[in-house]
Amino acid sequence: MSQEIEIEFKSLLTEKDYEKLCRAFDLSDDHSFTQTNYYFDTPQGDLKQKKLGLRIRTFDDKAELTLKSPLKNHEGLLETTDYLTQEDAAALLKENNILATGHVAEKLQEFNIDANTVCLIGELKTKRLEYKLDEAHLLVLDESWYHGQHDYELEMEVREAVSGKDFFVKFINEQGITYIPTENKISRTLRAKKAL
Repeated sequence: MSQEIEIEFKSLLTEKDYEKLCRAFDLSDDHSFTQTNYYFDTPQGDLKQKKLGLRIRTFDDKAELTLKSPLKNHEGLLETTDYLTQEDAAALLKENNILATGHVAEKLQEFNIDANTVCLIGELKTKRLEYKLDEAHLLVLDESWYHGQHDYELEMEVREAVSGKDFFVKFINEQGITYIPTENKISRTLRAKKAL
């Protein structure tokens, strides 16, 4: 189990801007890895109402179950994660549920949500490139596919919200990137699925 605070700023990218950033930081498919997010909620949308995000994320060699919950200061999210084997993840996905016990299930209980009441609501596959700009800033470039949609996104993971936002704004300006506001991946996935 791990708990981490996630503070990030993001922008959708045009394909041209995505390719420009890949060239600027010498990032190619050789540096990429693929992950697939399987999103969960109750049939009534209880997690969405409480601004929670729940997913099983699979990689080539491992998997994890993560709940994202808002911090009280509204400066980021708390990520609570239970680590899974690929086999565990495959079995849970086949059964259309998550772990009924563990740290994520316990955290859900704090929001009066029973882990047994959630079900799969959408999935998104991402090719991810990461570049550590310095100790406090991680550049993440994502190319994602979900329910007939395909997009590019820049995420800047930072350690502190105020200085991190300033850094993000300065970065996109220096790189000549057009800022395109975006929802998080789970919201985009659900919107795309509803539009089918």
